Amino acid sequence: MNLRTLSELLQLSQTTVSRALNGFPEVSEETRARVRAAAEMHGYRPSAAARRLATGQSGTLGLVFPRERNMLADLIFTEFLGSCVEQASDLGYDVTLAMARGAQTEEAVYRRAVRSARVDGMILSSPLLSDPRIELLRSLEMPFILHGRTRVEVPHASLDIDNRGAFLQATRLLCDLGHRNIALINGDPAFNYAADRESGFREALSGNGLVPQDVLITGAMMTERHGEDEAARMLALPASTRPTAFLCSSIAQALGVSRVLARAGLRTGKDVSLIAHDDRVADFRAETFEVPLTTTQSSIGAAGKRVVELLIHMLRHPAEPLPHEVWPVDLVVRASTGPAPGV
Repeated sequence: MNLRTLSELLQLSQTTVSRALNGFPEVSEETRARVRAAAEMHGYRPSAAARRLATGQSGTLGLVFPRERNMLADLIFTEFLGSCVEQASDLGYDVTLAMARGAQTEEAVYRRAVRSARVDGMILSSPLLSDPRIELLRSLEMPFILHGRTRVEVPHASLDIDNRGAFLQATRLLCDLGHRNIALINGDPAFNYAADRESGFREALSGNGLVPQDVLITGAMMTERHGEDEAARMLALPASTRPTAFLCSSIAQALGVSRVLARAGLRTGKDVSLIAHDDRVADFRAETFEVPLTTTQSSIGAAGKRVVELLIHMLRHPAEPLPHEVWPVDLVVRASTGPAPGV
């Protein structure tokens, strides 16, 4: 069964059949249901070439990642990517990946994608505070959506979580428990999510009459090693500065911190409190720690699915306003947080 034969069977044009199968709004719901039922009955599967010919679209979404960051080794990114691919497949689209080596190569990858017309829209992940991809893709007239936010004041679609509000809540909890020396082990401050988290952290401290201590604020890759190294450094500080609580940007960092606390003979939730952001990555859950972790919590998988939904909706309804969503973040209190020593 091919598109021409299916069209003849339904007595509809090939363009109408293709647009019905791809969810375009100008096709009535009755026609769409009839076409889909016939396609299912006869085992029709549209080819990429037929889709491009009939609709002017390839049915493919693109995602570019830098080689330098090795994002495929990052559990959070792979969870996000897997959810994007799953949702795209459910909606009749594919996701293609490309790797870039440095900023100039990345720009060339985006320009090549536009010239070749092999992708209909782009998913941008891990935005910088000032992200050059925004203006580039706008100038190339390539539809895209940003997973996260940026300070670039150019119209664009985005979906993000409330990183500032999440770390504001978490830090306030620690302050309410009597902690005064609170450490922030964050992500790379060049990225907007990390800047927002530090902003919320500082705001909560200031609101409780505390002066943020730069020696207790650090940011780099969100790895176990980073958490371990920074926790060891901070616990070696003089008693007047040494942290009684840690706030981490990832479960991996918190795992490194918990190892250092155990080696030092310190009890998590008793001697030192620990909070982490939990992206709900499969098989790496905060509640499975020996001392279940208090977390700010938001599903990275759900975000991946929603980003794809929004981008495909943009492709099918280009005249509608660009979507902007900011999801609230849950604060889940478990055994890893308790009163500051002596309180």
